[in-house]
Amino acid sequence: MQEQTTQDQNSRMLLEVRDLQVSFVTRKMKVPTIRNISYELREGEVLGIVGESGSGKSVSSNAIFKLLPDNAIIDSGEVLFEGQDLLKMTKAQLRSIRGKSIAEIFQDPMTSLDPLFTIEYQLEEVLKKHTQLDRSERVARMIELLELVGINQPQRRLKQYPHEFSGGMRQRAMIAMALACEPKLLIADEPTTALDVTIQAQIIELLKELKDKFHMSIIFITHDLGVVANICDRILVMYAGEIIESGDKRQIFYHYQHPYTEGLIRSIPDVVGDEKKPLIPIRGNPPEMSLLHEECAFARRCPYAMKICAAARPPQVDLGDGHMMRCFRTAGHTEE
Repeated sequence: MQEQTTQDQNSRMLLEVRDLQVSFVTRKMKVPTIRNISYELREGEVLGIVGESGSGKSVSSNAIFKLLPDNAIIDSGEVLFEGQDLLKMTKAQLRSIRGKSIAEIFQDPMTSLDPLFTIEYQLEEVLKKHTQLDRSERVARMIELLELVGINQPQRRLKQYPHEFSGGMRQRAMIAMALACEPKLLIADEPTTALDVTIQAQIIELLKELKDKFHMSIIFITHDLGVVANICDRILVMYAGEIIESGDKRQIFYHYQHPYTEGLIRSIPDVVGDEKKPLIPIRGNPPEMSLLHEECAFARRCPYAMKICAAARPPQVDLGDGHMMRCFRTAGHTEE
C-alpha cells in the first residue's frame, strides 16, 4: 500500500475538479444538485465514485464536458484537465478533446450504439474524426481494437449490427470505440450494471488490463461498492450532491467513518460457505434536493443523528493520509 501511495504522489496530476456546483432550474425554483465538490485524479489512477441513484454521480461527471440537460446550470467551479479549464472552453474545443483525450463508456451500450449502423461504421467515425489514418489503416486499427477488447473474428464482427452482439460484446465494442485514440482519461459510468456477474468480472479485468497497457486514468461510477473494490485506487462516496467521505480503498472499506458509508458497506451481500447473512438496508429514502437547506442531508436516515445535524451542514474533516469526510461526530461534536 505504501509503495502504491508513493507512486500515486509522484505521478502527474491529470484532472482537478474545484468547488463544482450544478443546479437544475424548474418553473418554480432553482434546485442545487451538485454542491461544491472537489477532487483530483492523477495519471494512471482509478477513482471510484459511488452512491445511490440520484446522489449526483453521473451529473458530476457529465458536467466535466458540460453534457447536461438544457435546464441545468453550472453555477461555479473549475474543471482543470492538464491545467486547462474545460468549463471555459467552446463547444468546438470540447469536441476536439472528447473522444480523443477523454472518452466515455456508459451503462447500456444498446442505447449508446446506433442500431441502424454497423459496428464498423460507428468505430470508423471515431477514427475519421480524431486521426489522419487512411481507409486501409483505419480497417487495420479497427481489427486491432476489437482483438484488444477480446472480440473474436473481428473482420466478421465489424460487419454486424449492435443487435447481433450479446450484452457483454456490445460493452466490449463500446470500450473499443472509447480506446480508439488511446485517451488519457476514461469515464466509465455504470459500465457493468446491465451485465450478469460473470460478464461484469470479465469487463472489470479488461479495464484493469487496458489501464495498465495505456497508463490510462479512469473515473469509475457505480452504486455497487463491491465492484469498485476490484478496480479502484481511491473512492469518493457521494450523497445528495456532495462528497461525504473520500479516501483510498483500504480507508473506505476497513476504516470508514461516515454512517452512510457504513450503510453501503453493510448492504453488500455477504456469503461465506453455506452461510448467508441477511442484507441490512439503509433505512428511509434519499432527501428531496429542493427541500434541503443548511443541514446534514443524511440526518433523517442516520442512526447516530444529533440535534446539530438538523440545524447545520457538517464541515469537511481531514482524518489524515488523504482520508476526508463530512460529519459532526468526527468533527468533535457530541449530543448534549
